[in-house]
Amino acid sequence: MNHSQDWCSLPSTDKQQLCSFLSKCGSCLLLFSTLSFAFPGKIPTPFTTSYSAAKFALDGFFSSLRHELSMQNISVTLCILGLINTEWALESTRGKVSLPASPAPDAALAIIQGGAMCAMEVYYPGWLYSVCCLGVLFP
Repeated sequence: MNHSQDWCSLPSTDKQQLCSFLSKCGSCLLLFSTLSFAFPGKIPTPFTTSYSAAKFALDGFFSSLRHELSMQNISVTLCILGLINTEWALESTRGKVSLPASPAPDAALAIIQGGAMCAMEVYYPGWLYSVCCLGVLFP
């Protein structure tokens, strides 16, 4: 593995291209992040170091980008989704997760409503917000 890669240039280039695209095409950017099995990206968990690092980096990048783009009247909404009742999700979590899956149409509606209201973050199902807040308060 080559560790000499310039990691700062990647987000900078991505940001420039994204800003150019959004200024031409619209004023709302919706991003999706699944909480997976252990809430990486919102709550630090053991044994998910690399995955959590990537999720925290995405959260930080797009949260910072949200503030920069808000000056141009462009909103950035991060959608944090739990287990959604889709064939792929149910198949890949079978025997690993005992939580009930949430209906996909309701998840789609929550995403659309969050984007339309220019919300900073959308948590679906809603109880994920409480879990993330508790994880911050009680690590």
